[in-house]
Amino acid sequence: MKSYIEYLNEINEEEILEGLLAYGLFAEKIPPILSSKSFYDYYIKEGKPMYEKKGKDYIRYESMRNINIPRILSIPNPFVYANLCKCISCNWTTLQSFFEGLLKSHTHKVSRIHLRKMKDKNELFEMNYNHFNNDGDPCEDIIIKNKYKVEADISNCFPSIYSHSIAWAVLGKKRAKKEKGTEAWCNELDRCVRNIKNEETNGLLIGPHVSNLISEIILSSIDFKLWKKGYRYIRNIDDYTCYVNSYEKGESFLLDLSKELKEYELSLNHKKTQISSLPIPSEAIWVNKLNNFYFGEEYTEEKKQVLKLKRLKAFLNIAIELTLKSNNTAILNYAIKIIASKHLGKDALSYYIKQVHHLLLLYPYLVHLMDKYIFDCFKLDIDLIKKIGIDLYEVGKNRRLYEACSFPIYWSIKYDYELDIKSILVDAKDSNDCIFLLLTFLRMKIDKNKDGISRLKKIAKELADTEFDRYWVFVYEILSESDIIGEYKSIKKAKISFIKKEILTKL
Repeated sequence: MKSYIEYLNEINEEEILEGLLAYGLFAEKIPPILSSKSFYDYYIKEGKPMYEKKGKDYIRYESMRNINIPRILSIPNPFVYANLCKCISCNWTTLQSFFEGLLKSHTHKVSRIHLRKMKDKNELFEMNYNHFNNDGDPCEDIIIKNKYKVEADISNCFPSIYSHSIAWAVLGKKRAKKEKGTEAWCNELDRCVRNIKNEETNGLLIGPHVSNLISEIILSSIDFKLWKKGYRYIRNIDDYTCYVNSYEKGESFLLDLSKELKEYELSLNHKKTQISSLPIPSEAIWVNKLNNFYFGEEYTEEKKQVLKLKRLKAFLNIAIELTLKSNNTAILNYAIKIIASKHLGKDALSYYIKQVHHLLLLYPYLVHLMDKYIFDCFKLDIDLIKKIGIDLYEVGKNRRLYEACSFPIYWSIKYDYELDIKSILVDAKDSNDCIFLLLTFLRMKIDKNKDGISRLKKIAKELADTEFDRYWVFVYEILSESDIIGEYKSIKKAKISFIKKEILTKL
């Protein structure tokens, strides 16, 4: 099985720069219309320039979580983000040595979600990526001699990480305070991290892939200390699962973890902290119930399992019941992915699409599944996609969930149909949501709606004067070179766009 450091050592200085800058600027949850690859190519062609070392504001984007509460994702200014990626690339061998010094004594990979090269992907990070053959499951070995399972979670992890704690992790707190302001590489990294968040010291932006690497500097330092104390556990970013041989040892782990977190101004989320007696199922009960559901023994000629209407209804009822009981929409997410692998007859498919349509309006969190696991998987008719999109848009508008307004516009672009929503311009303006505004502009451009484009340009000019960086991708894409100043003007002159090529061809 590969160790964490083996994964990092597979990536060289140029690859870390490309992975973070060309493919790690935009969060996965944003409608997939954006890419920074052309900006990265321009950046390399220009000789990797150092842009203005000044803090910049950033785009906010709300994305629904599985507990039906939005999370704020962020898109940093591309120039200060490039500075940060360059800082990491220039110090990559030093960072690799830093991690190796912390983790070389580990007999299993503690951190499970991290940067790595992935098969058939340019990105270096994916939240739920797992390669079992390389990663294995150390819990199978850790659990053998233990009697209790301890689960713990860091409270508001990324928003709570203090930029100065980067140097604390690398140099130690006392030395870091003495060397504050020096040219040490960790201090330069601290400055670059602050600059993508408007010079604020508190919090990492959620969304850019670089934040996952920065958080690992602090969290791996905590792992180093806990490992030396004899604790054996795994960590999924900020979620800890530790196995111990006594309840008292479990309490000691929580006390020691809390102590180490406090050294970095972090704290435990006590609502998600618990000690449970073993044995317990290796998977969550709901996972086992869904995986062990009996779908029948009928298969198509292509060896795809047939899911008949009666069994489909029973399976969905179980998924809904489990969702309501736990208030966790991830259960429906999992169920939809299972059904996508089945063959549904005409009656079953008709029933299923109506149920998903209904569930989507109740749980907009499911919006990210619709393209791959519903529309494309079951080859839905365009008129039906359009109806689902319009209904979701109304839910988003009424509940001010602008992610739920943005995806229907994206679907209309992807599947090439007209979007019959007369209030879209007013709704986008009232939303103050950058991605909603950008998608509305793209829709207007495809429709050749000159009046709509003109009104959006007026909004963009007003934002350019007051809050350019909070709306930079919308303002940059809609305005002409003559209306833009600073570093953006140079890339506009070079005809750099952050819109994906397949979208640009439709404009």
